[in-house]
Amino acid sequence: MDTLIFGGLLAAMVALFQQRSRRVVVGAWWVLLLAAVLLLAHHITSSLGLGLSY
Repeated sequence: MDTLIFGGLLAAMVALFQQRSRRVVVGAWWVLLLAAVLLLAHHITSSLGLGLSY
């Protein structure tokens, strides 16, 4: 999932350098921000489950 977010950021940067419309670039940033927030919420609420028992 992290790789997809970084790939999306790269695609948004490419769209910015290719001078796409502002709506496309800002829309891509919002989608990526939402994906990052959802990923963060998933990581915070999931257990690590490392299986260590000392």
